[in-house]
Amino acid sequence: MPKQFVHYGLLSTAKIGLNAHLPAARESACSKIDSISSRSAGTAKAVADKHQIERWYGSYEEQIADPDTDAIINTLPNSMHCEWTVKALEAGKHVLCEKPLGVSVAECRQMIDAAKANNVVLIEGFTHRWNPHLREARRLVTGGAIGRIATIDASFSFKAVEPEQNIRFSPTLGGGSLWDTGCYAIYAARFVMDAEPVVVRGTAVDHGAWGVDTTFAGIMEFENNAIATITSSMDQPFRVQICINGSEGRIEVPRMFDDSGPIIVKMGDGRTKQDERITATPAPYRFVSQLDEFSECVLKGKAPEFHPEDGLRNTAVISAFYASAASGRATHVSL
Repeated sequence: MPKQFVHYGLLSTAKIGLNAHLPAARESACSKIDSISSRSAGTAKAVADKHQIERWYGSYEEQIADPDTDAIINTLPNSMHCEWTVKALEAGKHVLCEKPLGVSVAECRQMIDAAKANNVVLIEGFTHRWNPHLREARRLVTGGAIGRIATIDASFSFKAVEPEQNIRFSPTLGGGSLWDTGCYAIYAARFVMDAEPVVVRGTAVDHGAWGVDTTFAGIMEFENNAIATITSSMDQPFRVQICINGSEGRIEVPRMFDDSGPIIVKMGDGRTKQDERITATPAPYRFVSQLDEFSECVLKGKAPEFHPEDGLRNTAVISAFYASAASGRATHVSL
């Protein structure tokens, strides 16, 4: 009898796993999270008991070796994604890896090669690409609804609390606002354009001498001469939005991260009364959509909508931005 569920293990007790992936699995028709691991047996057991997770492990190795675990959700810090994803893939586990896929192009390639060599599914966890408002923006842009695209403005900022205890502020763990939230702004611009930037210019600021960028601003140039500005910050009020400006109109997604946020299309020159259309986009929880698709790929052999090479491309842009910020010069995006 064909399997009806994919049995997942949460690799680490990170909040994103417990607060997002676990509730999503409980809504999913074909996914179960029934194990969790930590480097501390006591922590793993306490978290498993609190969240009613069936099995727990005091090491990542034990969980990866569990024959009853089909797939791993890797929620470890950024700098640990590659090592433990590769170990899981080599053990024959499918892996849903939290963003960013890796912190270098070389890491991403290593992960992709391991997935292919072991015939398992690897996907980067970017949930906002499931949101219908972003998909509608992509449809309108690629269909020419607002004319030739001139500029895009995308941002994801928030005010971090207790930075001393926050891995986002750790240079050794792959911290920094660009890796943490700027990657979403970059991805959104690439997604709605359905195209890749070729040159970037970036500036990083470290408020507090943490050794990471607490704020990052950058410009991406596409081959068709469209320009996208991106902003990320861990040091300002919450904002997640994208605005796409064309020769004939404008598309605004003021709450890009919300599952069901509106999309606003404004046609005209902006000086006279514009033809404005606001469309509601009701949607399911994006983490459920992501998990359902991943499980379907595992159970039915379906090709994923978003291949891991997409994660490699996003990481290539981020790496180019950091190189530009360090050199003070424009940097070509290189794969």
